[in-house]
Amino acid sequence: MSLENLSCQKSFGGWHKRYKHHSDVLGCDMTFAVYLPPQAEQGGKLPVLYWLSGLTCTDENFMQKAAPSAWPPSWA
Repeated sequence: MSLENLSCQKSFGGWHKRYKHHSDVLGCDMTFAVYLPPQAEQGGKLPVLYWLSGLTCTDENFMQKAAPSAWPPSWA
């Protein structure tokens, strides 16, 4: 699977990145977003939270609905 980087923006000291990949199973392109907190640049292990979008959530509005930038630093 190859990933195409759609966007990369600095956000609250971390990074908000959007990617696209092709799904052979679904037969279409899929997009997803990732928020990397500032601690990710230190190279240590971090917990992962998978946010599965529903009817009104997309990879583009993930940052507003999930608000990962508001999570306490102790969670990362």
